Amino acid sequence: MRRIPFHTAAYSLLALFAAAFLFQLVVLAGFIPTEMVWGGRLQNEDERTVGALVSMAVLALAVCIVLIRMGRMASSMQALGKWGMWAICALFALNTVGNLFALDLRETLIFTPVTLVAAVMAARVAMGE
Repeated sequence: MRRIPFHTAAYSLLALFAAAFLFQLVVLAGFIPTEMVWGGRLQNEDERTVGALVSMAVLALAVCIVLIRMGRMASSMQALGKWGMWAICALFALNTVGNLFALDLRETLIFTPVTLVAAVMAARVAMGE
């Protein structure tokens, strides 16, 4: 895992989080079918809206944690950056498993590899330089 350079993993995560944030904006606007997000288990547009907003908040927090781990923000909070990255790694690992069991095949095929890569990159960033 240490073969992946720290900064490569960190910037890759930031780019992935930015893309995911934009995707959630598209979900929020209603351009993505409700059954293609959150494992296909959302019942209506209100749940889709709440899900997108929760996702966007988590992504914003994840960006902050990556920036802390990189020493670009709140450098006095490195323990938060380290343990926060391990939490993000666990979150994406669980998300990968969840995507394998999504009711919508598109979600399984598209997002399983994305969340797996995110979990690996998060683990690399959690390890530090």
